[in-house]
Amino acid sequence: MRHFLTFLYILIFSILSSCVVAQNAVYRVINNLNGLPSNTVYSILQDKKGFLWVAHDKGLSRYDGKSFVHYESIAKQGRSLFNLMEYQDRIYCQDFAGNFYYTQHDKLVQESTLSWKGGFVPATILNNRLLLSCFTDTLRTLDLASKKISKIPIPSSFTWGINVKDHKLLALCENGIYRTDGYRGQFQKLPTYQSFFLIPTDNELFGITKTKYPYVRKLLHGGTPISVLKPDLFVQDVIKLKDEIWVSTSSGAYCFDLNFNPKYNGFCFFEGTSISRILIDREGNYWFATLSKGLLFVPNIHTRLYQYQNIGMTALAPFQEGNGVFIGTEKQNILSFSPEQGFRPYFMKKSSNHEIISIYEDTENHDMFFSSNRLVHLNAQRQQVQSIELASKSVVKIKSNLYAMAYSGGVALLTKSKKPVSIPSWLLPKIASTKSVSVDTIFHLDHPSVKSRTRWIEFGQKDSTLYISTVGGLVYISPKGTGFITYRGNPIYGSQIINKGDYTYISTFSEGIYILKNQQVIQHISTKDGLASNTIYRFQIDQQKLWLVEEGMLQSFDLKTKKITSYSSTDGLPKAEIKDLVVGSQNVFLATPEGLVVFDKKRDVFNKTSPLMALTGFTVNDQKREYYSGIKLESDQNSIEIFFSILSFKSEDELHISYKINNGTWLNLPSQSRVLSFPSLSPGAYQLTLRVTNEDGIAVKKPLVIDFVIDAPFYLQWWFVGLILAIIILGVYWYFRWRINDINQKNQLIADKLKLEQEVKQSMLASIKSQMNPHFLFNALNTIQAYIYTNDKENASVYLGKFSELTRRILEMSNKDCVPLSEEIKSLSLYLELEKIRFEDLLHYTFEVDPALQPDFVYIPSMLIQPYVENAIKHGLLHKKDDRQLWIKFIKERDCLMVIIDDNGIGRKRSAQLKRLKEKNAHNGFAISANQKRLDILNQGAKHQIMMEIIDKQNTQGEPLGTLVNIRIPFQKTPSANLVN
Repeated sequence: MRHFLTFLYILIFSILSSCVVAQNAVYRVINNLNGLPSNTVYSILQDKKGFLWVAHDKGLSRYDGKSFVHYESIAKQGRSLFNLMEYQDRIYCQDFAGNFYYTQHDKLVQESTLSWKGGFVPATILNNRLLLSCFTDTLRTLDLASKKISKIPIPSSFTWGINVKDHKLLALCENGIYRTDGYRGQFQKLPTYQSFFLIPTDNELFGITKTKYPYVRKLLHGGTPISVLKPDLFVQDVIKLKDEIWVSTSSGAYCFDLNFNPKYNGFCFFEGTSISRILIDREGNYWFATLSKGLLFVPNIHTRLYQYQNIGMTALAPFQEGNGVFIGTEKQNILSFSPEQGFRPYFMKKSSNHEIISIYEDTENHDMFFSSNRLVHLNAQRQQVQSIELASKSVVKIKSNLYAMAYSGGVALLTKSKKPVSIPSWLLPKIASTKSVSVDTIFHLDHPSVKSRTRWIEFGQKDSTLYISTVGGLVYISPKGTGFITYRGNPIYGSQIINKGDYTYISTFSEGIYILKNQQVIQHISTKDGLASNTIYRFQIDQQKLWLVEEGMLQSFDLKTKKITSYSSTDGLPKAEIKDLVVGSQNVFLATPEGLVVFDKKRDVFNKTSPLMALTGFTVNDQKREYYSGIKLESDQNSIEIFFSILSFKSEDELHISYKINNGTWLNLPSQSRVLSFPSLSPGAYQLTLRVTNEDGIAVKKPLVIDFVIDAPFYLQWWFVGLILAIIILGVYWYFRWRINDINQKNQLIADKLKLEQEVKQSMLASIKSQMNPHFLFNALNTIQAYIYTNDKENASVYLGKFSELTRRILEMSNKDCVPLSEEIKSLSLYLELEKIRFEDLLHYTFEVDPALQPDFVYIPSMLIQPYVENAIKHGLLHKKDDRQLWIKFIKERDCLMVIIDDNGIGRKRSAQLKRLKEKNAHNGFAISANQKRLDILNQGAKHQIMMEIIDKQNTQGEPLGTLVNIRIPFQKTPSANLVN
């Protein structure tokens, strides 16, 4: 009886399976062509960091979505590994000889505490600590923290099937179930019915057989075996993933709910492919490990790819009110499709290499037109009515039995009626003689605006307007007129046109979507509104949503909320060109060269899972280094490379990666980049922060932060710099101190020298003046003596009184360097009065003082003028008998005092001749020479010097008229100032 029931279930399953449409989820292949060492994969696991681990017949590999890191098996019995487990930062695995291995750094290390005992079943890690290894008669428990082994005898031999429930290991034995926490066990006798795999659910344990007639049976509550698979399949793995049970077989994978009812309509995934293991990762992606094709990655298990004889699909039209589609192929054939019925041939003629670019069905009478290099017209019985050899683009119905076609030469009108069909007058040129078209007649529209290449045609039933996309722009023809529709004065080049009620929608090749009402643009939708591209190849309208086929992407745009949803390969679409689309009542249908893609239009494809980031390598000067936070590097270790992984398998290359250095600005990296290079960094502390967001803008929760310090070279170290600064400061201090002392010494020497020179000058001046004073006194005493000899007591008395006053003044002035000009004038006046008495009033002198001068405040060197006045009298006026005139003038110039001493004497030449005759008067030249020495001393080192000029006056005949002496004396600021300073 049991065998009969089993056969019955197998028969029913086989019948049902024969009606099932073959399908696959949209997937990507990861195999030896893109980095996987082997296509024979036994096990897969995703660790806590997000890495995918793959055990295959060449060892163990780690995958981050971009590249593989390989850990080669060191087993002598073979390199194949399987049964992946995770403990802390290690991945444990087994080989088929019973040996255990784990990853350590970049190597695969054998777990020596567990030696091969012969015969085994897969092990498991319990409670994140205990590695339980089931052998034929013994359960061995390895405490991974302490490396201690415990052994528990078991009452019955284990089979392959083990699992974990409620923190206990469940092991399938020959005649029951063994439960253990790793230290103590409990055996429950149950009929296992030759089960090989064990799947626990909330209230049941399911046993699954392995070969010939695979079936499932309840082990706790009993019952009839359930045949869930085709006969002669080899079951390779059974696993519970979330709320699904997946059965991997030698020919595809099957999914069931927790009661073992078929899911996904009982379809087989990847039929014909040997599946060894299935995994659902943290993002909800499905991974199918195979024994011959590597890994099959499915980003969306609900998106289906239907294929028909490997023929590419190029055009679509709704079928059965949107529950299915008509499909045009690259071979110019028509198929119909619905998820329930699958593919059915609709029009299959001899194969052609011209693909179908559009399909139009007249839903009123079910006539069909499809366009390629020609237009084919089919009636409701799928019979070909006509084939028009024109490069047709699209067809639209104008009224019953009258259609319009866009083709490479313009627009044509078609009819299928047996009777002539009248053409609306507004479609005819003014000079047309007929207004009807006979059956099968082609009438070419004669409007000038459409006599060119056309791309698409659409008819607005509500306003009876024909819209035509031409190479010259968008044209409309209506009862109210004909013209071009522009936007802001520019033509609109449409790729497709759809009319819905009052509105007409136009997609373009470079400007997005235009929405028209009454032939006027009322809305423009483009990238500024969030579209991925302004290039729209095809679009459909579904209630208030626009579905747009763009460059490498499908997007939906909600006209009310402006919300945009993007669909790409990250959401389960194939990496293939989308040729056409139809939005049905429940599904979206996409025509691609790989087949027909179908997915639920209401399914949320937003990727809410944040990416993970991990540091995978840190190299310094091209040498790999073990990284730890705050690592310190030498000054010459400044070429840094940081290798990282982004664990977001769904996002692929739609990631947005950025980084910043310390508190700098964020910089972008290419989405494919997984290395950050700094070839020559300056010394200092660095904190590099890496972050990433997925295709839907979800950012990594924990950015990758790398801290390191590059030491400065010794000559830039603080102690060295401090030492150098100290040496420099000390050197500068001693240098300046030496320079100050040197300058002080030099200044002192200069001061001493100046003082000495000043003292010398003063001594010389005093000496000169001491020599000049006796000379004057000698002359004055001679005059007094002359008065005494002549017994002229009165003049002697007067002369002697003035002489005594002059002597007193001279003595006072002899002790002064500078005297007021008024004092000098008084002294000169006394002197000239004495000389006038001596000359018996034959001497006339005149003082002229510039009114601008203030003699009391103008200082000059003492007794500077008197020698020149004396010289004028002794050498010029003395030898003249009468009319002795002397003029002394004091004139103020800009910065000096001009003293002019002018006489009308005999001149210097005649005076010199008389001097030679009278040698006894040789001393008379002493005053002039002494005064010249005095001037030289006074002018030494002075900024403004005393200038003296002597001019011999002559008449036109060359006879002497006297002598003129000009003395320029710089003004002094204070009475005490020394002239030489």
